[in-house]
Amino acid sequence: MSSHNAAVVPGRAALLRTVRSAVLPYARLTVAGFRQQSTYLGAAAAGVFTNSVFGFVKMAILLATLQGAGGAAGGYTPQLMVSYIFLSQGMLAAIGAFGPDLGLSERIRSGDIAIDFLRPLDVQCASLASVLGGALYSLIPRALPLVVIGAATGMMAWSSQPLAYPLGAISVLLAILLAQALLYCVQIVGFWVVDTRGIRMFYVVVSSFLMGMFVPVGLFPHGLATFSEFTPFAWILMPPCDILSGRIDDGAALTTIGIQVMWTLVALLLGRFLTAAGRRRLEVQGG
Repeated sequence: MSSHNAAVVPGRAALLRTVRSAVLPYARLTVAGFRQQSTYLGAAAAGVFTNSVFGFVKMAILLATLQGAGGAAGGYTPQLMVSYIFLSQGMLAAIGAFGPDLGLSERIRSGDIAIDFLRPLDVQCASLASVLGGALYSLIPRALPLVVIGAATGMMAWSSQPLAYPLGAISVLLAILLAQALLYCVQIVGFWVVDTRGIRMFYVVVSSFLMGMFVPVGLFPHGLATFSEFTPFAWILMPPCDILSGRIDDGAALTTIGIQVMWTLVALLLGRFLTAAGRRRLEVQGG
C-alpha cells in the first residue's frame, strides 16, 4: 500500500467516527421516542376508534358534497375523496395536528431549558429527534388500521404508478418533519411569552384548517386555496394523500416533494434562529 493510500484510510476512518459520534445520540433519542410511544397502546386503540368514526362522518358529508356537485369537484372523485379521508385521518397523530408536546414549553417556562443548553447536544435536533421517533411509531397502530378500514369500504383509490409508493413514503416523512419543525417553533416562542396557550390554540385552529384537515385544499375557494398553498400548512397533509391515491402523477409528485423540502428547510432554519435568539434572552436566577 502506498503512503498516500495509507494516509487516506485513517483519514476516512476518522471522518466516519466523527460522523457516527455526531449522529448516534440523535438516533438513540429517536429510538427512545419510538419506544416510549409504543407503551401507549390503549391510547392508540382509542385514537383509531375515534378517527375511524370521524372518518365515516366526513365520508358521508364529503361524498354528499361531491354528489351535489355532479360527482366530482376540485379534482376529487368519490374514490379519491375516500382515500384522502382515511389517509389523512391516519396521519393526524404523526403530524401533531392537535398541538405540540408540551415538554419543551414547560422546560422553557421553568428555566430548565438552561440545563439543555449546557448539554453537548443541539437543543433543536434533540427535541425533534425525540418527537420524530414517537411520530413514526404512531403510523403503525394508527395509520395502518385506518387504511385497512378505508380499504374495507371498497372505495379507496390507489395510484397505478409504482414509483408513487416510495415517493409517497418520502412525502410522509417530510410531512412529519415539517409539521414537527413548525410545532417546535410554536413552543420556542415561550422565551418571549409567559403563557403560550393562546398561541398554541391559534396555531392549531389555523394550521388544521389550512392543511386540509377538515376539507381538502382542492375544495377551497380559489383565493383561499391559493393563499393556503403559499403557506407551509398546505404541504403537510395533502401531498402524501394526493401522491398515494394517484390524484397527482409522478412528475407532480416530485415537484410537490421539492416544495415540501423547501418549506422543511425554512421551518428548521426559523427554529434555529428562534433558538439562538431565545438563548441570548434566557435569564436564569443565579447566572
